[in-house]
Amino acid sequence: MRLYKFLILVLVSIILLGSCRKEQWDNRTEVTSVAGTESLMDLINADSDLSLFSKYLVKTGYDKVLSSSKTFTVWAPDNTALEALDDSYVSDSVSLKLFISNCIGSQSFYSKEAADSSIRIRTYSGKRVLFSKDSINGIAFTAKDISAKNGVLYKINSAIKPQVNAFEYLRDNYATGLQYGYLKTLYYSASIDSLYRDSLKSANVILPKLNTYFRKINIDSEDSLLTYIVLTDQAYQAEESKLLPFFTDSTQAVTDSVNQWNIIKDLTINGVIQPGSIPQTVYSAKDSLAIHLNASSIVKTINVSNGIVYVVNSLSYDLGTKIKPVTIEAESFYDRYDNTKSYTIRKRRDPATDSVFKDLLMENFGIASYWVRYPVTLNAVTYKVYWRAVNDFQTGTFPMMLAFNQHVDTAFADPKNIPFDYSMPYTDVGLTDYSDVYIGDFTPVKHGLEDVFLIGNNTTSNGKNTIVCDYIKLVPVLN
Repeated sequence: MRLYKFLILVLVSIILLGSCRKEQWDNRTEVTSVAGTESLMDLINADSDLSLFSKYLVKTGYDKVLSSSKTFTVWAPDNTALEALDDSYVSDSVSLKLFISNCIGSQSFYSKEAADSSIRIRTYSGKRVLFSKDSINGIAFTAKDISAKNGVLYKINSAIKPQVNAFEYLRDNYATGLQYGYLKTLYYSASIDSLYRDSLKSANVILPKLNTYFRKINIDSEDSLLTYIVLTDQAYQAEESKLLPFFTDSTQAVTDSVNQWNIIKDLTINGVIQPGSIPQTVYSAKDSLAIHLNASSIVKTINVSNGIVYVVNSLSYDLGTKIKPVTIEAESFYDRYDNTKSYTIRKRRDPATDSVFKDLLMENFGIASYWVRYPVTLNAVTYKVYWRAVNDFQTGTFPMMLAFNQHVDTAFADPKNIPFDYSMPYTDVGLTDYSDVYIGDFTPVKHGLEDVFLIGNNTTSNGKNTIVCDYIKLVPVLN
């Protein structure tokens, strides 16, 4: 019995000893420190492994920052890591300051705060770094959670060089390319005079804060993650040729500009798509273009501070998600033949789908060929035209028609003498028909703003010149 108790006691002791050693191993990078006694700069100066880092802090002026009463997180590369840096990098004051500022974050972040998931922390360089419980930007901590009265210190054995973001990568590597070349023309600010704008173009400079593209899609921002596509000149020219027929406009200059805008606006995808897990279809951030990012077309993959960049020599996508159907809600009109005539916005229920919709109803207004106008941007492509018009309020049918003209030709014309470039034949509105009714085909002469007119019958008789419509739909024919 005594032997049995003795063996049990030995076994328990072994388990406890093993547990203690495991805990010691798991906590091998943790440093016990009494917070509130020394500043971060004091801790760095006291560590001989960080003497070079201390020297560079003084050289860049960040020693004074870390001696202040604000709180910081510092990821300090040791001497070995800094000795491995290229001399030209260290000797250049701008590069050195950018590097040192990238090692400092505002506020205190302890490893336990990233226990469940990594955190993107903004540094004094303006860049964000990926902080996990064991590493920073994938560099493992050699010591962590060292508390100071104004923050927390981590030690690492490799330098955290600031990464370029998606825009900086494009600028630094493709400044002579077609994609960058078009982006630099997109200045929107009224404060920029033509001479200044021309000088920026000549210098091949893009100022994101003054650029139209960056107002829509800011690939220079460090605050969100993205996937950005850079087209080689070969791929860019292929896109220009592919899209040119759809964006032919009033002049060659306008055509070129509109065509190129419709290339570049769909090259950004929200979130980071890693090379090994690219879905069959991804969707652009701007207009949900359905892109097929084929591995065979990827020339280069680059990790950047705000995501990832793919350089491709061709781009595959569903054309129908770029040249899209156009739906005009009839109740949302631009103007009417006579604004004194009343109209009704009805609410109806589709019995087939049980869905509720709104439509426009005008009746008993006593005017022949009364029209309602809808300006809409159309591509230079043939459209199949449909409407949904539900006649559930009278026993007889009545005809309506559609007509078209460029908005620039009709916007200021006399409402009683509007010219039409193209008129479709009258089509009877049947009784209680909830389906899309095919009206005919229409091909705009060019890309641009087109006025679509919904026109009542050429009679003043009540019940015969009624106008009712839920929507007009134009579906592009893409063969």
